[in-house]
Amino acid sequence: MRPAVDVGTELVSAQHKVLTIDQIMPYDRNPRRTVNPRFDEIKDAIRAAGKLNNLLTVTRRPGESHYMVESGGNTRLEILKELWQETQLETFYKTDCLIVPWQSDSHVISAHLIENELRGDMTLIDKAVALRNLKIQFENESGQMLSRNEFCKRLKQMGYPTSRRQLIRFEYAADFLEPLIPMALAAGLGGYSIEKLRKIEAGYSKCLTEFGSTQHFEPMFAQALISNDGEAIDMDSLQRTLDNFIANSTGQPLNRVRLQVDALMLETLDSEESEFTELTNLADSNTGNAEIVHHTKSNFVIAPFLNPDSTLADTHQSAATPSPDPLTPPGQTQKEPSGDNSVQPTNPANPGDGIVAKKDITHAFSLDPATKTSLKLSDLLPLRRRCCELAQQLSTEIPLPLPIKTWCQGYGFYLDIPDQPIQDEIVYLLFWLMVGLSGQQLSSERIKLAQEMKFAQLLLEGQELSAYGIVGTPAPLASLGHGVLLSKKLPDTALETLFKLIQVCRQIRFAFRESDIFECITIEQIQLRDQIAKLTGPQSTADGEEDNE
Repeated sequence: MRPAVDVGTELVSAQHKVLTIDQIMPYDRNPRRTVNPRFDEIKDAIRAAGKLNNLLTVTRRPGESHYMVESGGNTRLEILKELWQETQLETFYKTDCLIVPWQSDSHVISAHLIENELRGDMTLIDKAVALRNLKIQFENESGQMLSRNEFCKRLKQMGYPTSRRQLIRFEYAADFLEPLIPMALAAGLGGYSIEKLRKIEAGYSKCLTEFGSTQHFEPMFAQALISNDGEAIDMDSLQRTLDNFIANSTGQPLNRVRLQVDALMLETLDSEESEFTELTNLADSNTGNAEIVHHTKSNFVIAPFLNPDSTLADTHQSAATPSPDPLTPPGQTQKEPSGDNSVQPTNPANPGDGIVAKKDITHAFSLDPATKTSLKLSDLLPLRRRCCELAQQLSTEIPLPLPIKTWCQGYGFYLDIPDQPIQDEIVYLLFWLMVGLSGQQLSSERIKLAQEMKFAQLLLEGQELSAYGIVGTPAPLASLGHGVLLSKKLPDTALETLFKLIQVCRQIRFAFRESDIFECITIEQIQLRDQIAKLTGPQSTADGEEDNE
C-alpha cells in the first residue's frame, strides 16, 4: 500500500530518508528543457543495477506537500517512474534520498545549472534561458535590478563563473534569437555561430546605412533568420539573402555589397575589442548595461558537429589559427624544416623518448629552439609512432581503456567510437581531450582522411547524434582542468604520460608544415577557398532567390 503524502514542515538540517517516486516531483524550473541525450544509456544502467545507486537530493518549498529534485536528478527520477511502470519492482518505486532544507528558488536554479554544466550536455540556449530566469529570480528576491557585472559576481559566488562576454552572448540567444531560430538553437547552435550572427547583423546593418538606404534593417534580418531556421544555420545562405536585400534596396552590385560588409565586419571587430577593453576598466555603474561583445578576428573553419562554445573546439580553433612561431626570433621569417641534420635524442639513457628529453614534469612544455631546425620530414613517422605509443600507454593507466587507433595522419593516433558507451566521467573527459590533441575533427577535410574509422563514418554520414550517444557530446573546456588534471582518479603515471604526449605533439606542430602533418588542404586554404566561393559563387535571380543548377 502506498504511503500517504505528508504535509510539508520546515526542515532545519539535512536528513536521509526513503521516499516513493510519488512523493517527488521534477523541479518545475529545470534549466534543461530537452530530453537528456544520454537518457537511454542512463536508463539501461539503472535497469541493470536494479535500483538507483546514487542518492537523489530533494527539497521542499515551505507549505508544499511534495518534494522536488534539488540539484540535478530530474532525468533519474523520470527513469525511475518509467521503470516502475514497466516492471512494478519496488526498488524502482522507493529510493534513498537526501532531504535538504529549502533555501530559495534562486539556489535551486543555481544548483541545477551547476550540475548540468558539470555533466556537459546542456545546449547553449538552455543555459541562456536558465541564466535569464536566474537573474530575474535574484532581482525578485532582492527587490533590486542587477547589472551584468553584479550578476557575474553573484554567479561567481555561487560557483558558476561566467564572463560579461558570455552573458551578452546568452542574452542575445535567449532574448533575440530564440523566437526566430528555435530549431537551430534546440539542435545545439553554439557560441561561435551566435557570435557570427551578431557580427553579420552589425556588418549588414552598417552597410545598409552607408549606402544611404532609409529602409529598416531589423525586420528584414529577423525574416532572413526565420527563413533559414533548421537543425543547422547555413551562414552562406543567410548572407546571400541579406546581400540580395541590400542590393535591391540600394541598387548596388552584389559583389560590392559583400566586399563592403566584409570590411565593415572587420572594422566592427576592431572597435568592439578596443571598446570592451576600455569599458571593463570602468566602474560597474558605467559598464553594467553596455552592449559589448568580443569576437575573435579570424574566421575559423569548425566542423558542424562541434560546439565551440563550451567544448574542446575552442582549443582546436586556437590551434588552427596561423600565428608567429614562438621559436622564431622577432624580425626573422620562419624556416622550413631542414633536411641537413639528423635527429639526436636529447636523453641517451632513454632513446624511446625520441626527440623529447625526459625532464621534470613542470618543464614539460620547454622546447629547445634548435629542435625545429634539426628535424626533417623523414622524422615525422617515428614521432607519430611515439605519440601513438604514449596515447596507448595512457589508455592503460586510466580506469577504462580509450579507443585509440594508429593513424598515418596527424599526430599518429585517432580516437574512434568504443564498443560500449562511455559511462566513466574521467574517461569521457580524457576522450575529448585526446580528440583535441589528435586534431582529427578540426575540419571536414581531416575527417575524410579517416574514412576507415567508425567515428569518421558516422560524422560524414551526418549521424552525429548516434556518435554522441556512445561518447557523449564534446566535453566543456572548463571541466577538463578539475575533471582530469586535478582528479584523484587520474594516477600520477597517467599525468606524466599525458604531458609527454602533449610535448611530442607540440614538437610535431612546431617543426612541420600543416600540409605535411595532415595530407589535405590546410585550414588557411579552406578559409581562402570559402572566401573565393563567396565572391564567385552562384549569382542570384532578380527576385532574391539563388539559381539552382
